[in-house]
Amino acid sequence: MANSAAYSASPPRLSSPGQYEGYSAARYDGHHLTSQYVAVRDGTRLAVDIFRPTANGVVATDKLPVLWMHTPYERRTTRDGLTAANYPGKALELLPYGYIVAVVDFRGLYASFGHNAGFNRGEWQDAAKMDAYDITEWLAAQPWSSGKIGMWGCSATGGSQMQALTTAPPSLRAIFPMSCEWDVYPFASAGGMSPPSGVPTQIMRGGSRVERDKSAVPVDGDDNRALLDAAIAEHANNLETAGYTPFRDSRAEYFDNQWWLKSSPHTYLETINRSGIALYVTANWDEGTTKYGAPFTFNNVTNPRKLIFGPATHCDWTTVKKETGFDIVVEERRFFDHWLKGIDNGVMREAAVTYYTYNEAPERQWKTSGSWPLRNERRTDFYLQPDALSQKPAAAAKQERVVDYGVTANNFWEKGLQFVTEPLATDVEVTGHPTLTLWLASSMTDADIVVRMDDVSPDGSAKYYNVEGKLRASLRKIEKPPYDNLGLPWHPYTAASVSPLTPGEPVRMELDLYPISYLFKAGQRIRLTINFADERATPRIVPAPRVTVFTGAEHASVLSLPIIPR
Repeated sequence: MANSAAYSASPPRLSSPGQYEGYSAARYDGHHLTSQYVAVRDGTRLAVDIFRPTANGVVATDKLPVLWMHTPYERRTTRDGLTAANYPGKALELLPYGYIVAVVDFRGLYASFGHNAGFNRGEWQDAAKMDAYDITEWLAAQPWSSGKIGMWGCSATGGSQMQALTTAPPSLRAIFPMSCEWDVYPFASAGGMSPPSGVPTQIMRGGSRVERDKSAVPVDGDDNRALLDAAIAEHANNLETAGYTPFRDSRAEYFDNQWWLKSSPHTYLETINRSGIALYVTANWDEGTTKYGAPFTFNNVTNPRKLIFGPATHCDWTTVKKETGFDIVVEERRFFDHWLKGIDNGVMREAAVTYYTYNEAPERQWKTSGSWPLRNERRTDFYLQPDALSQKPAAAAKQERVVDYGVTANNFWEKGLQFVTEPLATDVEVTGHPTLTLWLASSMTDADIVVRMDDVSPDGSAKYYNVEGKLRASLRKIEKPPYDNLGLPWHPYTAASVSPLTPGEPVRMELDLYPISYLFKAGQRIRLTINFADERATPRIVPAPRVTVFTGAEHASVLSLPIIPR
């Protein structure tokens, strides 16, 4: 019998989505913050915050991997605390496990020198495109760095990771881009529904340049703010927007480039795939067009990759953790431990896709799959007919509406045409990308289509999680996509693809709705609602046009749902 006094059991090891124990321990209990300027290849100085771990107040001397974020939103402060701690991704929580964290102001924003064009997408401009490469290689070369670099962040700072990926820095081993785009035009102008003044190109948060610069934080040693004032002076001629850029291939009014193509990661697919840099892409079900980026990126890159869909709104993994217990920071640690520390924790051997299903029993809410879309989805057609959705084809019918320009997010359902199933006899799981074929005519030469799908209870209450689709009828043309579009309708949205309607003549439209994973319970009803105006994008015409929706027979309008057998 073994001597029990000499026996020491190894700690239990667990590594699965959202769970991680026994592979790496917290070795540090604090951080030491320094800030400085780093000059990139053209001499422009970017403001950098560096957080190094400490133990009992002593700064770590080990060479450690670095996780950094390239941000247009001020490197130091987010939500009354440190950006490194509070911005989605919360990389400072990884620091105790042996990581250095850095946050860098974009060129031409806040404390960084230089000129910015495009605000939170300015990293795609020629002058700035190698900034992330240069910062990555500078971080790798520092005496406290192991030379293995990762990136983190969500939304615009997910997009800046994708931009860094297109330049393939040799020391960049892995990125964790959350809720960002693959193809920017449909992200910025869903369905080609550009407003009369063109697609807005300052498409995320942020006030005016002057207001932003007031919150800029100087680097260490700049006590009299002379350097900060000099940096801000260089921002005077920043360009906040590309100006009128209505189509996917438009040359931007102020940038003199094809902005939507230039700033789309898919344009650089060959470089991305040659880089071999690993990606873990994420999205939240209750967000809008940013939901597209994660599945399209996952299905087009050949690099090592993973995908996760969680509940909640854009980048809101704090709510995900609070309501489901799933911590995205745990996923970051598993992923970066593997790629930056070489820890064999199995993260790349498990199923590549993790997703959350609304309304499931708690023990079944989080699921995994080897692919997206799911291989076992069964496309099931629901035919539109007056006031109803049915799996049985219907007789020919039509419904006419005058375009109502008073549609808002709050009154969308009461103002729209509704098509609703009978109460469901059994539970129905919809996981994937719904699509809609819609036959429509207008009294004018164009029409905007906005559709939403939700879950209606017997008492009339409803739940909606951003399952929406849009299309401008004159841009209905479908072409072969330049990348894997998951078999969904792909519209070129170019000036050459514009095809005006002939007033009164029915035409077939095909569009997709944002993806979802949702369990419609028995007794509930699936509802599709259609409106013909968007409060921001649709031009107002007087008198308002009349729009006719055709259903049944040769003009069958059909909602196709990806149903998962149970």
